[in-house]
Amino acid sequence: MASPRILLFPFMAKGHTFPMLQLARLLLRHGATVTLITTPGNRPFISSCLSDTTVSIIDIPFPQDVQSIPPGVESTDKLPDISLWPDLLAATKLMQAHFEQVLESLPRISFMITDFFLGWTLDSANKYNIPRLACYPMGTFQLCLARLVSGSRFVAGEEGIKLADFPWIKLKREDFDPIL
Repeated sequence: MASPRILLFPFMAKGHTFPMLQLARLLLRHGATVTLITTPGNRPFISSCLSDTTVSIIDIPFPQDVQSIPPGVESTDKLPDISLWPDLLAATKLMQAHFEQVLESLPRISFMITDFFLGWTLDSANKYNIPRLACYPMGTFQLCLARLVSGSRFVAGEEGIKLADFPWIKLKREDFDPIL
């Protein structure tokens, strides 16, 4: 039986990339063939982290015509202001055509694992009939908070938010990620 061919595509933030790089190493240990998608600006970092592995790294261009993102900026750590991260995230959608060209050029992919911020990859996976898993590389505490907040299990007051299950914790709306 041939080894599974797995495609990984992390979001362009080191906190999202590190867990995906660790996953790549685990998949290799279990006999998978691993290909990782990145951008030219992120390749040096990723290559240095995976230099002792057989992971294949493929670059796709990051859009250079995004008005609010300076040329050459392809990751959150290079943004001049973190408030621009939603623009960086939106710009990734413009990578879809290049991503699909990669899917067409590779031998059949068994499945792909992409960052949850790259939600548009689900459309590509469906188009090419490739199973896709979303990777949520955040801590458990934030996932729990997101679940509590999205489930309307909080009470908003002037002094902040009190979580019904954790009344001793008081948070303000600005403590939450804007996507929550």
